[in-house]
Amino acid sequence: MTRVSVWDGAGCVGGNKILLQDDDLTLWLDFGQNLSRLMDYYEEYLKPQKGRGLYELFVMELLPPVYGIYHERFLDDYPFDDWRVRLDGVDSVLLSHAHSDHAGDLQYLLPDIPLVCSAESALLLRALQDCSSLDDGTIYVRRFELKEGEFRKLAWNRRESPLATFRPVLTADGDTEAMQSFWSELPGGHHDKCDLQPLEAFNGRIKDYEVRFFPLDHSIPGAGAWAVQTSAGWVVYTGDLRFRGERKHLTERFMEEAARLQPVALIIEGTRITRTGSGHTEDDVQEEFARLLKQHAQRLVSANFSMTHLERLKRFWHTARECGRQVVVNPKDLYLLHAWRQSGYELPLDDGSLRVYQGVGKPPSESWEKALHELYGNLCITAQQISRHPDQYLLCFGYFDLNELPYLKVSNGLWIQSFSEPMTEEQRIDDRRLNRWLQHFGFTREPPQGDPDDERVPLHVSGHASGEELARVIETIRPKTLIPVHTTEPAAFVERFSGISKVILPEIGEEIRL
Repeated sequence: MTRVSVWDGAGCVGGNKILLQDDDLTLWLDFGQNLSRLMDYYEEYLKPQKGRGLYELFVMELLPPVYGIYHERFLDDYPFDDWRVRLDGVDSVLLSHAHSDHAGDLQYLLPDIPLVCSAESALLLRALQDCSSLDDGTIYVRRFELKEGEFRKLAWNRRESPLATFRPVLTADGDTEAMQSFWSELPGGHHDKCDLQPLEAFNGRIKDYEVRFFPLDHSIPGAGAWAVQTSAGWVVYTGDLRFRGERKHLTERFMEEAARLQPVALIIEGTRITRTGSGHTEDDVQEEFARLLKQHAQRLVSANFSMTHLERLKRFWHTARECGRQVVVNPKDLYLLHAWRQSGYELPLDDGSLRVYQGVGKPPSESWEKALHELYGNLCITAQQISRHPDQYLLCFGYFDLNELPYLKVSNGLWIQSFSEPMTEEQRIDDRRLNRWLQHFGFTREPPQGDPDDERVPLHVSGHASGEELARVIETIRPKTLIPVHTTEPAAFVERFSGISKVILPEIGEEIRL
């Protein structure tokens, strides 16, 4: 019997953890971090005490109480025994894309649970882990020891081996052989202390079940939908999708191919189910960005956008180069670009159009930075150099780079906010703080305030389909059962689509039998 259990992502945006089971098949569709719930209880200086194990994460309902899937760490006095489900094994996690609300809690899963994803997602997750001071075990899982009442990662200089093990990762696309050299080398020579496993190509089957991956348009490379042929029929999961970027044709193709499967169930995201689309595309964003660069040709320009949004970066990069500006990125952002280059993206990292920001000239200290410096040290540029000719650069700066502004010595710059609007009170507080920084240093902000999704200011388009676009997906695929996730307004699906499909609103942990 085929069952779907939504353990997170029901009635909220993000945190998707969807369990798909059949007779002898157990799969997770994504295993993301519920950022909204995390922010309900925690903030910058109040974080889960991971050194004490996983107990707090279960008590605060940040991890589903499913026994048998975790790299368990519990103190003797604080065991967790309120398990709702026990699993004997997990065949794979099918990852839709590498945004943290879909991939962020992979770090807690047993290291022998395979991950199946796109090549771009695999390389991004590796790069993000390399650069993280937390070293969360998304791809390589560190060993722990219990010492003085705390769980501590074994330091890389310990003699015993292995100190970490690679999770099995299979890619649904891409040339795995071309990526092996990057995959098998950890910064600082740490690969010598790892139980390395090479990237493998996914053959389209898990046990005796056919599994298909459909690339999609989204605001991150490598996003895709999944379809699994179960005993009840095909079950399709969209992940996140849109129609406004250069890969919109892939979303169109997915709709057509998924419709031919005549799925018994469609698990669909509904982030913007009640919102109309502005009609703007990434082409419009690029056109408005080019207009601003020409209008402010004599000023320093900084653009704030997600650096995992590679399509927007490439468009801004191309436009800046046409306007005679060099793009300046942070070391972590350059490391992401270096990783994506391994998957086949043609990224001109060494044609003179890109620089890496070195602040006041402090030499690299982390092992990943040192490795990056060996490859791209000639691209480094300091705040002092930028301040001499500010009109020659486009800075890719965000909120956490604001305290670099004093060192740039610029008093009349332009700040382009190509980002989604603040949704939570914490984000609104951050936005007001951003404005105070910009006012203090004489930066003009575009758009001036609030909502980059405003139809009059095409500087951002969402990574999610509008309500009308989601309706077209559902009306094209016409599943027998429709299961909305990743939405705060699931009732809208009942109102709009009950005449097309049987709409089931998931409850956390409750089985939906197909």
